Amino acid sequence: MGLIDLFLPERLPRQFVYAGDRHAETVRLRDGRVDGRSRTDGTALADDGGGDWAGVAGALRAEETGVVFNAAPFIYNFFDFDQLPWQRKGLRELVAWRLQKIFPEDIAAYDHRFFVLDRRRVFSILVRRALLERVEEAFHGQRAPLTYIGNSTMEMLARARRAKTAPDFFLERDSAGCCMVFLSRRAPIYIRKFKSGPVADTVEEIGKTVAFVRNQYGIEPRRYWLLDHQGEDGAVEALLAGGEFARLRAGMGEAPHIPGSR
Repeated sequence: MGLIDLFLPERLPRQFVYAGDRHAETVRLRDGRVDGRSRTDGTALADDGGGDWAGVAGALRAEETGVVFNAAPFIYNFFDFDQLPWQRKGLRELVAWRLQKIFPEDIAAYDHRFFVLDRRRVFSILVRRALLERVEEAFHGQRAPLTYIGNSTMEMLARARRAKTAPDFFLERDSAGCCMVFLSRRAPIYIRKFKSGPVADTVEEIGKTVAFVRNQYGIEPRRYWLLDHQGEDGAVEALLAGGEFARLRAGMGEAPHIPGSR
């Protein structure tokens, strides 16, 4: 199956499993609204050990199902070129060549997708094939057929493209790691992943990252989306407000990391 292109989603299931750092969440949708959700703590489905995917799949309703990972298993890169080939084959070869120059591992072990952002820029995403195969194997023969594999970062990017008012950046915070994504004209320009910690430490890292982006890209990030799986979003928001950051809620919906939710 591979990693599905979330910028051009096909038919979406109504039942999803979100694989967080140390928790899993089952989310069910009805007409785009969250119709039920349940959380299981203490499971790390994206780890090399594989977690209890079979147990998760066996507990689902008998209907098509999607799996959404957080940012942790993915490797993000931005590539700048003088000019991009207009033919897809030439573009693919050019991106692969650039990736091989910076990536020390065997690219064949990864599922690689990329997206053209403008005439010169490409956004590249890598995830281990073994992880995708492990998930597919766990769902094989189950009463809940796996029809979708996605990524919360990509889903929130796609959501920002549709939002009436897009954020300047968004943050997804989990128990082990955080992922910050900065946007310009609704397209990603910079992504940083860092270790999660106490709220004060997280806010300090946000401030450092914003300062770097401001100096590097000449923009002034102020408005943000926040998805906090630890339930500490209020504390994060309060500290960020002291730095004149404004949290946006419009456009996120009830479950911004789940495709198809409103």
